Parts: sequence; C-alpha cells; structure tokens
Amino acid sequence: MAKEKTADIQEELEQRFLTYALSTIVSRSLPDVRDGLKPIHRRVLFAIDQMGVTATAKHVKSAKIIGEVLGKYHPHGDSSTYDSMVRMAQDFSMRYPLVDGKGNFGSLDGDPPAAYRYTEGRLTPITSYLLNDIKKDTVEFKLNYDNTLKEPVVLPSRVPNLLVNGSSGIAVGMACSFPSHNLKEVISALTALIDDPDLTVAQLMKFIKGPDFPTGALILNSKAELRASYEEGQGAIKIRGEWMLEDLPRGKQQVVITSIPYGVNKARLIEKIAEIILSKKLPPLLDVRDESDKEVRVVLEIKSGAEPEKIMSYVTRHTELETNFQINFNCLKPDGSPGRLSLLEICRYFLDFRKEVVIRRLNHELALLEKRLHILAAFVAIFRDLDKALKLIRSSSARKEAHDKLKKAFDLDDEQTSAILEIPLYRLVSMEIDKILAEQKEKLKEKKRIRGILDSTSKIWSEVKGELEEIGEKFGDKRRSKITTAAATETKEYNIEDFIEEEDAFLVVSQNGWLRKLKSLGDPTTLRFKENDALLCTVRAHLREPIAFFTNFGMVYVQKMYSLPYTRSGFGDPVQNFFKFGDGERIIEVLSLDPRELGIAGSEAMDKEDKQQALKFDAAAEMDELELMAASSSGYGFRFPLSNLTETTRSGRRVMTLKGDNRMLCVARVTGDHVFLASDRGKGLVITLEDVTRLSGSGTGVKLMKLVDAKLAGCKCVSLKDSVDLLLEDGKTRSVAVNSLPVYSRGSQGVFISKRKNIVKVI
Repeated sequence: MAKEKTADIQEELEQRFLTYALSTIVSRSLPDVRDGLKPIHRRVLFAIDQMGVTATAKHVKSAKIIGEVLGKYHPHGDSSTYDSMVRMAQDFSMRYPLVDGKGNFGSLDGDPPAAYRYTEGRLTPITSYLLNDIKKDTVEFKLNYDNTLKEPVVLPSRVPNLLVNGSSGIAVGMACSFPSHNLKEVISALTALIDDPDLTVAQLMKFIKGPDFPTGALILNSKAELRASYEEGQGAIKIRGEWMLEDLPRGKQQVVITSIPYGVNKARLIEKIAEIILSKKLPPLLDVRDESDKEVRVVLEIKSGAEPEKIMSYVTRHTELETNFQINFNCLKPDGSPGRLSLLEICRYFLDFRKEVVIRRLNHELALLEKRLHILAAFVAIFRDLDKALKLIRSSSARKEAHDKLKKAFDLDDEQTSAILEIPLYRLVSMEIDKILAEQKEKLKEKKRIRGILDSTSKIWSEVKGELEEIGEKFGDKRRSKITTAAATETKEYNIEDFIEEEDAFLVVSQNGWLRKLKSLGDPTTLRFKENDALLCTVRAHLREPIAFFTNFGMVYVQKMYSLPYTRSGFGDPVQNFFKFGDGERIIEVLSLDPRELGIAGSEAMDKEDKQQALKFDAAAEMDELELMAASSSGYGFRFPLSNLTETTRSGRRVMTLKGDNRMLCVARVTGDHVFLASDRGKGLVITLEDVTRLSGSGTGVKLMKLVDAKLAGCKCVSLKDSVDLLLEDGKTRSVAVNSLPVYSRGSQGVFISKRKNIVKVI
C-alpha cells in the first residue's frame, strides 16, 4: 500500500519509549521549579479557582471538583485525580495545605479518605497567592487536551511552594523527593538572596536551617550533612520521633511518644511495638495504647524501675520511630527540561520567575491604565464643550452619524467616540467632570509609578521582595521539626540481651521444617504434627544462647534462641519465616550451642542466684576445642571447630561445598575416637577419627567411604565399646556393636552389616 513504510524495529522502539519516558517526566511525575506543582495538582487548583470556590466561598462537593478537572483539563482516572486533591488537603502530608477539605480526608493511621461523593473542598487562603494575577497575562497558557479551553502552563505563584510543601514522584529513569520547609525561613533566604545575589548554599542555610516536616519530629543530621545534601541536590535526612517521660502516682512512670517521622503510618508503628511486646523481646515494655486526638500521643507502659532511655533506644532501632527521608532535587526547569538542582539554584529560578511575573503584571496593568486614560481624555474633551457635543448628537439621525460628527469635531478615534456615546444621561451632571478629572489624575499617578518600577531593576526586585515578605508575615509560623545531631540525642548504650529474660526454652523441630518454641516440654512423643510430618529433634537452650540449623544444602543458620518467637498454638512456624531457604532445602540437624548442653566445664552452676554469672564465663577456648563432623551423601566429610558457629544473617553461611546432586547428609558431635559410617546398600565402615581431616572453613573434605552404586546413609562418632542403631527400610531398627567390625583406613568400602534390607538412617 502507498501509505506503508518500513522502519528498523529497534530504532522505532527506542524512539517511542523515549517519547513515552519524556512524556512521563514532563507531563506527570516531576514538579515545576517555579510553582512546585505537577500538572495534576496545577489542574485541580486551577479548576477550583475557575469554579469560584475560593477560601471565602462555600465548600462544594469533591465529586463536582473532580468532574470539572476530568471534563476540562485532565483526561485520566478519577481515582488518581481525587488522591491528588486529598493529599493537598492533608495537614500531615502538606506543610501548608492547598485545599481546605471538609469530611474524611484520611489520617495518620493510614485510614483511606471517604469517596469523593461524601467530601467537600475549597481553596485555602494561601492558595490564592498561587493563583493571584493569573488573569493579568503573567503566565503562558496552552490548549487543553481537546483544544476547546486553555489552561496555564504554570501558576504565577508568589509562594515558594516547591520548598515549603515539598513533592515526590517517580518517572521513567528519574525520581524526585523534596522535603517541606518552614515558610518564614524560606522567605528570609529568598529576600537575603535578592539583597545579595552572590550568596552560597552555606550562607542560605543561615536562614533555612533544614527541612520542616508537617508531623514535626527530630532531624538528626549535622550541618555538614545538610549542606552537602543541599549543594548536591541529593542525600538522606534522618528523622526520629519525639518522646517524653510522664510521672504517675506511686512513683510509676510512662513514656509518651509526641511526634512521629514524616510519612510513617502511626497504626503500623503501634502494631510493630505491640509485636515487640508480644514476642517478649523487650520485657520492661508492658503495653502500648494510642491516646491521640489532634496531637500524637502514643503511651508506652513500662515496668517500675526500668530505664526509659534504654527502652526507647531499642524501640527506635527496631521500629519506624526512626526513618530516613531521601532528598532528590529533580524537577523541571523553566525551559521544560528535567534536572537535579541545588538549593541555591531552586531559589534563583523561583526569584527569576517572580521577577518575570511582576514585570508581566505591571505591563498588563500599564496597558489597562493607558487604555483607560485614553478614554478619560475623550471624556475631558467632551465635558469642556458639552453643549456642542449634545447639539451634534441631537442633530444626528442615526448613531453612525453622531459617531462621525463627534469624531471629527473633537479629533477622537473610534474607541473614544464609542465610549462617549455609551455614557448614561445621569453622568452629564456638572459634578461628573470633577470625578473624571480626579480619576485621570489618579491614573496618571499610577502610570508614573508603574513606569518608574519598570524602568528600574532594583525597584522590580523591591516589588518582588515586598510581596514575599507579605506572604511570610501572613502565613509564616513556628518550626515544627527540631534540628539536632544524632550524638546530641543519643540515649544510653544498650545491649539487646539486657532485655532478655533469664530463662530456658525448648525448640521442637519437625522433619518438614516446622519450628515450635515452648517454655516447657514434657514427652515429645505426645506432640501432634501435620500430616506426613514427624519429630526431627528437640533442643534446649537459654534464651541468650545460639541455635545452629544445618541443612542438606551444606548451609548452617545460627540464631539466638530469643530471636525465635514463642509458639502460642498450632504446629508452629515454617523455618522459611526465619531463614532464606532454597527450593528443596531442608533441616538435617539442629544443635544447641548452650554451654550446658555441650557439657563445657563450669557451665553447670545454674542455681537461681548465680545463674547470670554462670552464663558469662569465657568458654571460647573450650568451644574451639570442641568439634563437629559433617559428611555428604557421596561419602566425603571433614571435621570443623564448634567455634565456627557464630550468628549468621537470614541467608546463613556455607559449611560444606557440594557439587551436582550431592547433599550434606549428617552433622555429628565429635565425642569418640572413631567414626562409624553406613551406606544405604547395607555396608558399614569404622575408621579412626584421625583419618578425618580438620578444616577451619567450608570445603568438600576427604573421601571417608568408597561407595559403589550406593549413597551414604549416615555417620556417627563413636568409641569401640559403643553400639550403633540403624533404621532399616522396613521401619525396624537393628543394633550393631562397633567392635564387631574391623577398623579400616578411610576410603574403604567396609563390610556388609545388613545384606537383605537397605539402611535408611544411622540413629
């Protein structure tokens, strides 16, 4: 076909994706440096203003506002448009709200706003200063989406909205995150920059101390950190909620959280604190309740004699009571291009914009004055010879004839003549000329004043400065966020184990990896398990001691007993809740590293009075002497010191290097001087412990048993006097005396110990 064309698909995709990306950046996600608004916010405010719903008007239904925005300016979803309006009405989201909302507009607890058919809105007083002078040719307009109306490209904002209210957004390959600031501080910085255009960011920070969030809280960054963020246009603000101590009767005390970091959901924060209480990770913390009304008030009930500083230090580190706010000063420059700006550049762009707006407004006002003076000059000429004018009008047979006679007789133009012919009769009284002359005099004086401003750059800047100072005086308020350093607010050093109760716990592990932590344990055989599951092992340990979980993937996961939650009911929790297991990974052995369970000398003194001291003995040397032995299904293995088993992350640590479908089969305590090994085909082998190499790190080890068409069934460290129990494929067990087998060197095949039935496991 004639209209068809060929194109390289890669070039076409690149070009179209670039077009999409630029559209997202420019038309949706990034605010303009001049008015600090994204297109959706600008359209909502402009639509409300066009509806006449100003700060002094009656509230109107949000549904009406959203319909106006969607129908005329923003052909997108009603949900996102309403969300944008809601955000501008939330005093915990905006430092200086731009919409005065009536009804449920959400809360700090994350409650959603009511549907737009239930809420109402109008502009706030400060918003009028974003829209002032918009009808005075101060900004450019563009056609709306269907070319039937015009909308502003930018609002002629007198308010430095980008800095005082902040903004955030995610585009394609670009994002922005502006914190809010105190209006008085920003106005002071801008007026200082007008007086001295050579100011640096460091000098601006004498006025702008740092962000000022709607929810208050503490900002813990140093001046150097804040300066670096403002200079580079990126960084992180560390925010911490505030708390105080309240005295109660009978010498008791309670902690009251009075502010939370910006963007934190208060309900989720309280829920997290409640989880800490239920898991008993912080025993001195007894209860939490929300007593907030208009102000934040979260009460923490603590034990008598507890140290509040330590408690709050723990809460701060394990909840969102302390968070980071990322600074990313990406926005649209006046030419429409995106870029990351410094604080100084943002201020300069705004001031240049304000200068342009003032000049355009004054030129517009000057043009109106000149037009009015032109008409007034005609009125003065007519009133000086009113009888002649009336005679000419009365002698005319039609308006056009009167128009032509007046124009010629008084040397007027068409506009002046038309204005004279439209004068009502009552204005022909003798006193009217005095009003006209007074108006002419006033207009000439105003024209001279505007001309004087336009002819002087310094006067233009004085005009800009005066308007900014008016905003600061009218809407400025005290700072909410306090700026300090982390060192100045650092509470007492704490050790997480300071809060752990002095008690033992039992861990029940099933073969399918379900964990149950219990305060007491009777007969484990009476425990119920899920279908096709059974008991793997039980271990006991003090809450402060670690537990090691070994898996068939050659990994070990070590966690302190207190980090595992108590099981309140049911079959417990899957191990995947606590560790990052791979597909097919399962637990093969669990070991308590409690010195008492390991039999380390000196750990037996567990009387109630000296239990705490007994648990603090230095067992590092003995732990290094104790060993474990690991063996894989291919018959390889090695010994390693118990001291290797230190705490790990959720991802664990590798113990044995495995290849192919080889799996770690068993991990055993080294308690004797020989090793017993059995293959699944019924052979048994006894070797000396000295034949098993000792590794300090992970590895494959050495060949312990030669396996021909077989796999290792299990192993155990033994003495020659011991006997070993075997689990056979028919479910029965068989006991084998170790001394009944010859001692071979490692790598041997061994001898048959079960010719008819395969061996499943060494018990």
